[in-house]
Amino acid sequence: MMRLLARWIFPVDQPPIERGVVEISDGVISAVEPLPGQTDSNTLDLGNVAIVPGLVNAHAHLEFSNLDSPIEPALPFTSWIGRLLAHRRERAGSLADYTRAGSVEAAATGSTLVGDIVTGDWFPGCVSDGGPSIVAFRELIGLLPDQEAPQLDIARQHIVDCLAAQHAGHHRLLPAISPHAPYSVSLDLFHRLVNLAAAEDVPLCIHLAETRAELELLNSGTGEFFDMLTRFDLWRPGIIPKHTRPLDYLLPLGELPHSLIAHGNYLADDEIDFLATHPNVTTVFCPRTHAFFDHADHPWERLLDAGASICIGTDGRSSNPDYSLWSEMQFLARQVTPDRLSQILEMGTLRGSRSLGAADISGTITLGTRADLCIISLGAESATDPWSMLFEKDSRPVATLIGGKMATAVEPSSGFHHPDRELQATLRRSVEQTSEET
Repeated sequence: MMRLLARWIFPVDQPPIERGVVEISDGVISAVEPLPGQTDSNTLDLGNVAIVPGLVNAHAHLEFSNLDSPIEPALPFTSWIGRLLAHRRERAGSLADYTRAGSVEAAATGSTLVGDIVTGDWFPGCVSDGGPSIVAFRELIGLLPDQEAPQLDIARQHIVDCLAAQHAGHHRLLPAISPHAPYSVSLDLFHRLVNLAAAEDVPLCIHLAETRAELELLNSGTGEFFDMLTRFDLWRPGIIPKHTRPLDYLLPLGELPHSLIAHGNYLADDEIDFLATHPNVTTVFCPRTHAFFDHADHPWERLLDAGASICIGTDGRSSNPDYSLWSEMQFLARQVTPDRLSQILEMGTLRGSRSLGAADISGTITLGTRADLCIISLGAESATDPWSMLFEKDSRPVATLIGGKMATAVEPSSGFHHPDRELQATLRRSVEQTSEET
């Protein structure tokens, strides 16, 4: 058993607890309570920190972990896509190594659950041992009729492979599928993949309403996406029916238990209304990627106020400096009034785990749940409001526990803080001592 005392505990499903204790037994939370009296030898006082649930990065492309900075220039968007594809073709090294490095970075910055878009030669062994749980969304691309059957076969095999890995003991891996986007997946293939997700009970994610150029292609078959598809010899008259809208992709998702749309930057009013009445369809907002592409204001606050499901992701290092979900949350926190701060924490934890169909393993600090925790060093000791303390500009993740064990740390890299060595060493000694006693 291990007892961790913190200045504040943020369970998410209940109000913050001042001078609270989280007790961990065999990797599971066995108590969450205010400190009962004085500390004792069984309680490790972490000082001026907050304990929050492990963060949930609901949309990432971990394969781009080798990039030191986003791919420039960001616009035009289809030209950026071309540079991204060129990078993927030309990079040396192993996809497995890139993916594992991305998951290690995500864990080192507080994430214990990641929705990762996986491509190419990805296989279950790409998931690092001891790292965050991974919901592996197999990316599927097929705009032409003769591409549909092979893509369906890839999707089915991916689910089989992930389930086989689970049965072999890889319990932190969950299968999922991702028809890439309306400009790369035909509506017929999209519907068939939705049916597959329903039959296999796996989450599905699609990039949707990401750019104005996407809306133009769907509506009139013109614009920069038409030019790109023509260059790739993928455009055929009628391949996307005129006056198609994101709503045409949202409607089938309403039948799935867990579906996600990545970005949702340009949702119309009736599409927001649909999402408000279908909380099983979640919008994943990637704030710093959104800023990188200089999009119009995102409707995330409207979605929240309407009762829609919305969570947070980092996207990839191709459009973001790192995989730190905490940095995404801090970025948002600097733009809102204090009453939004509790919602931002919920978006980065419980809402994300629910969207990925993993609320039973992550998202709250609750009796009986797995001890997936993020420890935040608080920057303002004099502040009294817990939410202002949590999101103060110098607050940062310093340690991550996954199943009550220390996650692997990494050396400093562009865009994210290295965990505080002294606090991490103290925690590691406590975890090791607890393991030895057990």
